[in-house]
Amino acid sequence: MNVRSPESNDAEAVLAVLRAADAAVAGDSDWTASDLQAEWAELDLARDAWVFELDGVLGGYASFYARGGRLSGDGYVHPDLHGRGIGAEILRRTEARAREEELSLPAGERVYLQNATLNVDSATERFYRDCGYEPVRGFRGMTIELETEPEVPQIPGISIRLYEHPAEARTFYAAHQDGFASHWEFRPMPWEEWEKRRLGRETFDPTLWWIAVAGGEFAGIAICEQKRDPDQGWVDALAVRPAYRRRGIAEALLKTAFAELFRRGERRVGLGVDAESPTGATRVYERAGMRTLWQAVVWEKELRPDEDGRRADG
Repeated sequence: MNVRSPESNDAEAVLAVLRAADAAVAGDSDWTASDLQAEWAELDLARDAWVFELDGVLGGYASFYARGGRLSGDGYVHPDLHGRGIGAEILRRTEARAREEELSLPAGERVYLQNATLNVDSATERFYRDCGYEPVRGFRGMTIELETEPEVPQIPGISIRLYEHPAEARTFYAAHQDGFASHWEFRPMPWEEWEKRRLGRETFDPTLWWIAVAGGEFAGIAICEQKRDPDQGWVDALAVRPAYRRRGIAEALLKTAFAELFRRGERRVGLGVDAESPTGATRVYERAGMRTLWQAVVWEKELRPDEDGRRADG
């Protein structure tokens, strides 16, 4: 097996692996070239990404992210090459990189590595458990086919309008952070990093950013993109601030996005969601007509406990 850092001319082959790996489990994939380009723009490819070749064929890909003590690996194996050791090598590489990152983190901080898998079968579960991982969270990919332009519900005292760029950038940022503060594994993001990741990305389109306003306050936000298939839009973020929940704002924002994407010619819209969200996000999406396309499990391995020798969950 040959393992190396990816190069720009590997993009097509890597994308083929990503899409084939997803399709083998979920029957479809929402990975596109722009997604991969966006990921590579954020990564140090020499340190934090790998391609895996067998007999000259690129059959696997993995990436690594560090956000404080939370370290994450993301790996894919082409279904035609299952059982050839690529998955085990992906885990070995990401764990080695995580151990390296651990040395740079403050003493006493809990350090752990997470990996996610789609639709876990018994063999996958056994593999991860044998490697010291435990399942900690579930996620879903959801989609809807739009046959007609959806009707947007009206909520007394709430207006939904487009975000004004750049004048409202910091206010939008504050609402985004507040709306996601109760999200699993949320870590506050400094303005400078958020600005780069959100406003600096190639797919940034302020005409697909909405705010729900209540009494002059930003009550909720939605960020959408046309970055995937030509006939598919994507809801990248949707959040309602705690003080304004249970009023139908999330559904109104979602259907506002559906309606605009439909007018732009999109007939399919997708998103990813925490299946165990305390806000009941999956129920909101199901009521809006979305169905589950895939399910994923996040696996976690503790590399170092906190200073009291305990896991973060006590």
